[in-house]
Parts: sequence; C-alpha cells; structure tokens
Amino acid sequence: MTQQFAALQSARLRLDIAGASFAAAEEDLRVQQQRYRLGAGTIVDVMTSQVNLDQAEVDAVEARLDYLLAKAQIEAIVGREI
Repeated sequence: MTQQFAALQSARLRLDIAGASFAAAEEDLRVQQQRYRLGAGTIVDVMTSQVNLDQAEVDAVEARLDYLLAKAQIEAIVGREI
C-alpha cells in the first residue's frame, strides 16, 4: 500500500511538471511562429518547437495515465474509490 501511495504521489508530481512543460512549449511555439512571420526565425525553429509541443502533450497524457493507474491500484487494494 505504501508503495502504491508513493507511485500516486510521484505520478501527481509528473502531472504538474508535464503541465508546466506543456505551457512552456506552447509559449515557445507561439514565439517561434511570430519570429518566423517577422522574418527573424526559420521554419526549422518553428518545426522544432512544434515537435517539442507534441512531445510535451504525449508526456502529459502518459503522466495522466500513470496517475489514474496508480489511483486504480490503490482503489483495488482498499476496495472503494478514493
């Protein structure tokens, strides 16, 4: 049970980090797109930022899945929702 609670807490922290990373990647993409429109950036910069945003989204989904799995495992042990 202690191990499952630690996994839940770890997954929760990963969720927070993934959310912050996603927000940063969104902002970076916005900035790179604006730089490209102004002629100060390249399409490679924009595409790199888009790839980073896509990866941040994947990381957020994986963190959410890990959180839900850890929660489900605790609920299975306890026998009720938490």
